[in-house]
Amino acid sequence: MKHVRAYKSNLSDIATVAAGHPFRGKIEPIEGAETVVVQMRDTSPSGVDWTSCVRTEVAGRREPDWLRPGDILFPARGNVSQAVLIDESIGSLQAVAAPHFFLLRVMHPDVLPAYLAWWLNQEPAQRHLEQNAQSSTLVRNIARPVLEATPVVLPSLPRQEQIVGLANAIQREEELLQRLRQTNHQIMTGLARDLLAD
Repeated sequence: MKHVRAYKSNLSDIATVAAGHPFRGKIEPIEGAETVVVQMRDTSPSGVDWTSCVRTEVAGRREPDWLRPGDILFPARGNVSQAVLIDESIGSLQAVAAPHFFLLRVMHPDVLPAYLAWWLNQEPAQRHLEQNAQSSTLVRNIARPVLEATPVVLPSLPRQEQIVGLANAIQREEELLQRLRQTNHQIMTGLARDLLAD
């Protein structure tokens, strides 16, 4: 296979960047509501925990920007700026992003959303955000123009697929190790309790 050189781009050249849903005031849980809101606490490097999302009514004059597979959520504030990919696990759920997220949508056929999410979490992109964020004493804010100017290196599609596959395998391994550590801890705790009961 001929090696195609990776090219460099800005985020704004390959994806649209919009603000999350503009809730006025506190997001109130509503029993039996059909729609959910993704907040910071519902996300982790492995994606969105849909079971922890608050169910609520989404009001407004215009149709909300419902989340769909391939969308990327990026926190506008906070000291950890991890991009999170919305994947197929969303199913038929109607969901919106909370206001403190940016919603990124890839508009370039040669860019895999999963690759872009991975790239935004890597050191070169994180360094750009770190250097250009507006930091108060407590929390870091990332302005939309700063996010849009994030440099993105784009290898060929097959290479992007390889990288995403590797990243997913590493993620799964991390989760397995985490579970193993928890199990080992439980075994040791159980052993200590047994000794105490003797």
